[in-house]
Amino acid sequence: MLDNLKVQILRKIATEGYTTATDIVKEFGLTWGAAQWHLFWLENNGYIMSANINGTTIYILNCANALRKLEAVEKAVTKQIK
Repeated sequence: MLDNLKVQILRKIATEGYTTATDIVKEFGLTWGAAQWHLFWLENNGYIMSANINGTTIYILNCANALRKLEAVEKAVTKQIK
């Protein structure tokens, strides 16, 4: 399920261009396993892609209009919370 944390991770990738699991651990206070799980879920569901750059896995958005889609998802998640 696309929850608020996954939306925050997508927003981070959208605004910064890419992220790593280490960045997610530091920024969101997650364990390594939790960060990996969220990134795995996002990649498996087509939101992001991974690439290995010099031994480091980076995560980038999977589509050119992802910001527009992300805004729609954020609105839907916000409605669910209220």
